[in-house]
Amino acid sequence: MTSAASAHPARIATSIKAGYGIGQIAGQLFRDTPSLLLLFFLTNVMGISPAIAGTAIFIPKVVLGALFDLGIGAASDKFVDRMPRRNWFVIAALASPVAMLGVFSVPQASLTFQVAWVMVTFGFYMAVYSSFSVPYLAMLAEMTSNPRERTELMGWKHSFGGIGLLLSSSVAPMAVSALGADQRAHLIVMGTVGFACLAFMLIAWRVAARIPRMAPVAGDGAAGRSALAGLARAFGDRRFVILCLSAVVMTVSAGIGYASFPFFVKYSMGRAAPLHDLGVMAAIMGVAVIFGSPLWVMIAGRIGKVPAYVLAAAGHGAVVFVWGLVPHAPVGVAYALSALLAVCNAGWGTIVLSLLSDCIAQARKEFGENRAGSYSAIWSAIEKAGIALGGTLIVGLLLSQFGFDSAAAKAGLPQTDRALFGILFCYSFLPGVAKLIAAAMIWKFVREPRLS
Repeated sequence: MTSAASAHPARIATSIKAGYGIGQIAGQLFRDTPSLLLLFFLTNVMGISPAIAGTAIFIPKVVLGALFDLGIGAASDKFVDRMPRRNWFVIAALASPVAMLGVFSVPQASLTFQVAWVMVTFGFYMAVYSSFSVPYLAMLAEMTSNPRERTELMGWKHSFGGIGLLLSSSVAPMAVSALGADQRAHLIVMGTVGFACLAFMLIAWRVAARIPRMAPVAGDGAAGRSALAGLARAFGDRRFVILCLSAVVMTVSAGIGYASFPFFVKYSMGRAAPLHDLGVMAAIMGVAVIFGSPLWVMIAGRIGKVPAYVLAAAGHGAVVFVWGLVPHAPVGVAYALSALLAVCNAGWGTIVLSLLSDCIAQARKEFGENRAGSYSAIWSAIEKAGIALGGTLIVGLLLSQFGFDSAAAKAGLPQTDRALFGILFCYSFLPGVAKLIAAAMIWKFVREPRLS
């Protein structure tokens, strides 16, 4: 181990925080761009039925995504001395353009071949995503021994995530529309996104070389240590289990809200051009996240991380609940609510990752093991599976249960009152209550560490 390992800093240079945070733009592009475009592309451009297309996306995203997350997390812990975590970024960076283009290069062939193509290429896509997202989050937890610095790091990460949100949820769909919205348009945009991810990941890789490595603890990279046993040991940490349970509530509800948002804009708000309004609101949200994240870092420094999380999560739930009560308010009110919603999202998103990094640091101190990869892998798997579960399966089930009529929607006919209430329930009332439950869990069971 180099001498740098013994000089692990309590404070990190701003240039390192910013340079490493840029990598989150790539993470956001990977997470959000296909979530927004792929199902629409498969149904409206390739002509695959929504049920079949959704299944083809769901299986690799949840099942394979979780396996890749857990495998890479365990491997990055086991081989950390022989392969520094940052080197995983290079693998993901070089594969990013291929991964982005592959999923949207569906050939004109039989339905069976097309479904197989989507499942294989999206499985590869999830492997590339995991190769970056898990080591990237693990390194964030290892960069400093100061809990306040970890909150700042997560603030930088979330601010750059706002830029990624702008690019993935506003610029990308508008570019596809401007280029004709056919397969060629999708390939041009996704190829551009892939090369952008390559650049952002390599910037993070380069900056990560300036971060002194942490001094080893007993068991780091130990020969013969079982990777699966390392993952299992994570669930013996009560603090981590509580954070994971709260994350399940938050991510599933976030997936439900994300998937039902277009329905809310079109049917509840009654907007004539819902995709245009979605693009505007996504841009507003991106800007709000960029400026909201540093605000929450400051708030957490004054009142503590747990109270700050509770304030942000409960605020998020209250805003989305109120929005459901006034869906026909002027569009300016909707824009203001979307900005407030994003500010609250920046708050709980920043703080919960800081609490996770504290948990990793405490486990290292108390158990004598570096579990950053395992904890980050489990966390990443929860995020991906929760959003996919809420946004793919639960929303479809709930909307069907409330009587949403796809044939009427295709014909431009109105929905029943019961179906309209189902949309409000999915976008507003259910996520609003879920955010309050997650806030209560953190308030009741999580204690933040004291500065040493």
